[in-house]
Amino acid sequence: MEDFDSNYQLGCVVYSRAGRDRGRIFVVVSVLKGPYVLIADGVTHKLDSPKKKKKKHLHATGVRLGSLAVKLADGKKVFDSEIRKSLEEYSQSMRKEG
Repeated sequence: MEDFDSNYQLGCVVYSRAGRDRGRIFVVVSVLKGPYVLIADGVTHKLDSPKKKKKKHLHATGVRLGSLAVKLADGKKVFDSEIRKSLEEYSQSMRKEG
C-alpha cells in the first residue's frame, strides 16, 4: 500500500479534488496533525492565510519543489511571488510534456 503521508510533505505540489477550488494547483506549506495540511498558491490563498484542507480532498502529484521545500523546512521567509513562480513553472513543464 502507498504511503499516503509521504506525498504530503512541505513543498509538494497538489491539486484540489473537492470544494470551490477544485482543479486548482497548490503547494503544501504546512503539515498538521491528523488528516489536514495547509496549502497556498500565492494568489487566492497566500502564505498569510493558507487554506486548511483534508488530504483526501487533494491529489498529490508526487513532485516536490526543492527550493521552496528547503526554505519552508528551515523556517526561512518565503514570498507569495516565489510560490506563484514555482507553480507556474511546474504548470508550463506539465503542458510541454502533455
